[in-house]
Parts: sequence; C-alpha cells; structure tokens
Amino acid sequence: MMRESVTFEISADLLAALKLGAEDLSRNIRLIAAIAYFQDKKLSLGKAAQLADMNRLDFMDALTERGIIAFDYDESMLDSELIALADFPDPA
Repeated sequence: MMRESVTFEISADLLAALKLGAEDLSRNIRLIAAIAYFQDKKLSLGKAAQLADMNRLDFMDALTERGIIAFDYDESMLDSELIALADFPDPA
C-alpha cells in the first residue's frame, strides 16, 4: 500500500500547554480526524480505524469511550436484518 506523509509545524509552547510530546499529539490528531471523518460518513469504520492506526475493535472502543455509536441502524434496517435472520434454518 502506498503511503503519503503529512507534516505541520507546532510551537513548543503549544505542546507544553497540551502536555503532550510530538508523537502523542500526532496519534491524537489521527484519532480525532478518523472520528470526525467517520461521523461525517466520509470514511467507513475500517478506513477510519486505519487512519487512526488502530484495529477495528480498538477504534470501536475509542468511539464508545466518547459516546459515539459505531453502528447507526435505523428501525427499517433492523427490521430487514431480523427478517433475514428469521429465514435461516434452525440449527437444532
């Protein structure tokens, strides 16, 4: 997979005010961007997790910690899922 690098400058006093090192700030920015793009439906859960440099489960945990719902099912989607589930044969 081809990768691009994005860099920007930040003053040392801003890092000090945030009480973060450059690596921690970079990680936080990636996560914040991933969450924002996921919420705006610009990235799927998997792609947002990739942007955050996390696996899907860890990204879902990060969403949950922030009160963000990972799966946005409306009632009609749930009804169709339940109907599809009812069509499966009983394993017993």
